[in-house]
Amino acid sequence: MEPMTALVLAFQLLALFSIAGALLIYLICKVRDDTAEVAESQPGTVLVTSADTALGLQLCTHLANKGCRVFAGMRDAQDSLPAKLLNGWLKMREYNEEPVRGAIIPMQLDVTREDVLRETTSAMGAHMNAGERGIAAVINTSGSLFRGRVEVQEAQQWEHMLKTNILGSLRVAKAFVGFLRPTRGRLIYLGAGAGQGSSDGLVAFNASRAAVEKCVDELRKELQPYGVRVVALDTTGLTAEALYKAPVPHTDTESEGAPTQYTADVLSANALQVIERALWDVVPLERYQLVQNSKLNFMLPCRSSLRMTKLGAGASRGVQRV
Repeated sequence: MEPMTALVLAFQLLALFSIAGALLIYLICKVRDDTAEVAESQPGTVLVTSADTALGLQLCTHLANKGCRVFAGMRDAQDSLPAKLLNGWLKMREYNEEPVRGAIIPMQLDVTREDVLRETTSAMGAHMNAGERGIAAVINTSGSLFRGRVEVQEAQQWEHMLKTNILGSLRVAKAFVGFLRPTRGRLIYLGAGAGQGSSDGLVAFNASRAAVEKCVDELRKELQPYGVRVVALDTTGLTAEALYKAPVPHTDTESEGAPTQYTADVLSANALQVIERALWDVVPLERYQLVQNSKLNFMLPCRSSLRMTKLGAGASRGVQRV
């Protein structure tokens, strides 16, 4: 074969392999994009175990805006401040130009009581559509915090934190994993790492959070054969109080009779996007970091802020710790 002919043939083969490689890369990207679009277009049903907290309440409204049907767990799903906030938020959204895409269903839920959890599972089953096999995810936002030095803190407070944070995490898995197996869904926990702010008086709390981390690791191993993914949300950068604080009412004092507004923004817009990834990534990570490690990081206002017509004075004072 002449040198020139061999050179031309080599260039032709190189071009052919380049075209085949480019086509293969395109097909891989196309499949991944199509899969991601399907996951995002069908957000499904999500349980948030505690909407009594500002963080849980923010998650409920945000995910409903994304098209999810959200079961919002509450200790009192009728007369509590968070329940009234959700009802007011939904009513307000009815008159919005862009009505809420999903739905929020308040549910009585208490992670410290197995009898209430059994009633919650029955109520969730009653709300399932015909042929619906399970739900997409459970996000455990339940927890308890009492700050105080060990030498002066009451043992009752230790017991409450251990009962809610550790045993509550296990009870959530026990109660709701049956809804996740059929869908190969996700069990999502707030992981340890409340790294900002003073750590004084958080011995018992930090011990309970470390135990939750171990629970997450062991649950991941146990549930992996069933296709249930267990995910931790790294809360480094959020104060301990921010995790479980109640929504704070505030009134516009400039005009008399102005509606009372309720601030439920704990997570930044970026952090909410991280939670969306934890929910809908085709192959989720074991751990996602909510707040990026950057000195330039700051909290942005969230569109899911709650505003409603002024409640009675008694209701506006009904802030509780979960």
